[in-house]
Amino acid sequence: MSSETKTCQNCKNEFCVEPEDFEFYAKIKVPPPTFCPECRLMRRLAWQGFNSLYKRKCDFSGDIVVSNQRPDNGHKVYRQDIWWSDKWDSKEYGREYDFSRPFFTQFAELFQDVPLPSLNVEYTTMVNSEYCNGAATLKNCYLCFRADHGEDCAYLTSITYMKDCFDQTFSDRSELSYFSSKLLNCYQCFYSYNCDNCQDVWFSRDLVGCSSCIGCIGLRNKKYHIFNKPVTKEEFGDALKKFDFGSHKNTENFKREAKEFMLKFPRREYCGKNAINSSGDYLYNVKNVLNSFIVSDGENCKFVQFIKSPARNSMDYTMFGMNGEWIYESAWVGLTVNTIKFGVWDYGAHHLEYSFGCHSSGNLFGCVGVRGGEYCILNKQYSKEKYEALVPKIIKHMNDMPYRDARGREYRYGEMFPVELSPWAYNESLADEWFPSSKEDALAKGFSWRDPDKKEYQDATVNTPDHVKDVGDDILNGILKCVSCGKNYLLIRIELDFYRRFNVPIPRKCPSCRTRERLDEFNPIKLYNRKCAKCGKDIKTSYAPDRPEIVYCEQCYQAEVV
Repeated sequence: MSSETKTCQNCKNEFCVEPEDFEFYAKIKVPPPTFCPECRLMRRLAWQGFNSLYKRKCDFSGDIVVSNQRPDNGHKVYRQDIWWSDKWDSKEYGREYDFSRPFFTQFAELFQDVPLPSLNVEYTTMVNSEYCNGAATLKNCYLCFRADHGEDCAYLTSITYMKDCFDQTFSDRSELSYFSSKLLNCYQCFYSYNCDNCQDVWFSRDLVGCSSCIGCIGLRNKKYHIFNKPVTKEEFGDALKKFDFGSHKNTENFKREAKEFMLKFPRREYCGKNAINSSGDYLYNVKNVLNSFIVSDGENCKFVQFIKSPARNSMDYTMFGMNGEWIYESAWVGLTVNTIKFGVWDYGAHHLEYSFGCHSSGNLFGCVGVRGGEYCILNKQYSKEKYEALVPKIIKHMNDMPYRDARGREYRYGEMFPVELSPWAYNESLADEWFPSSKEDALAKGFSWRDPDKKEYQDATVNTPDHVKDVGDDILNGILKCVSCGKNYLLIRIELDFYRRFNVPIPRKCPSCRTRERLDEFNPIKLYNRKCAKCGKDIKTSYAPDRPEIVYCEQCYQAEVV
């Protein structure tokens, strides 16, 4: 079969379906998509809401709980220990399939009726970490999301095995570090990105095996360097005192200076290691992984993002992994999953279609919150024979009577859940992290939007000195105001102690805007055609052609930098 150009029914842009794509769709028995890859990704991201937390009542016990489901979104919420218990049964909400109405209309009604957990955490592994979500095995952590194995940390997103760290994104196995992204096995690293096995590093990028570096880029196994030039141990210590990063003004000025300096040095066409016949960015130990972003130990995948090892034979798969295979148009599924189509938040499951929050289950269609179940449709139990006879009829009905959303887009079998059914508004979801949008644009595209609560945007009640040495403990009792978005935020004790210990200034931005600043250091989830600045070879890279960075192909980068 040859390539085929299609027009996205959402954005109206053209996209190409390759022969290998058709082969994959045939294997898993789905039709080709009608949305382009980017619109499909935005749709999946809109079904992942981790970072917005609210106080609301548990609809089972009446207790006040912390939840990522806002009180007015129409969904019932159960306290986590109750949701995971045998005090209720999601099959009690089961219903007959109605062939006189579209499938997604019926799923939406079921989705509104079945209670959701207050948070999505492994609650038995969480110690003094109430304000965290998408998490497991945390101790003394605050506002950590998509986090696994952390202790005495705050403001982390997408991390594993971190200790005494603050403001980290996509980092692993690091300690005593601040405001950084893509750290691995690092110790005392600050304002740095894409560093591996480094210690005492400030304002640096793409370092491996380095220590005591300030404002450096592309170094390997170096010590005592400032702006890529060697210095003595004494000169390094004197410079650190002179720079005095405890001053917010000094820190911001140096941050700008370091960024300008780094533009003089070449960047590799992609970040990663051992990427065989693959394309994308932040790819580690992958083979035949195309158009993908932040993937480790993947094989035969395309259009996948944020996947932990391993994942195989999957397309349009966003978030999680850890042994996922034959996954399509799904988000946040993992922990040994197989043959999941159009699923969200499914763990340890197999052969699911159009499922949300179904764990340790198999052979489900259009189910919500089923745990340890099999052969259910809309949460109603069937025999194996009746299930296998009914599912093809429902698929045919989905094609004969498609669901039409508010913008007139048609959803037949093969489309992910419509975004208008998501319990999260656009600016509550990961979609807004990777595709920032105004309210007007989001609404025009069919997403919902949560307006800010005016109570969260008051004047600051405490002044913040320029230098951390001038900050008193009274700041812990005050309210701060973000200089970027105006939202209020607080400081916590372990955070203030960390700033003082390492001479780091008090942040002027709220946690969300700080996360936004770190995410802006990542390239967009998009590939461009560009030429290597050294040899002129055609390359595919996430650096757009009009960006100022010097970009080398893999061979030229290895020859000159490594």
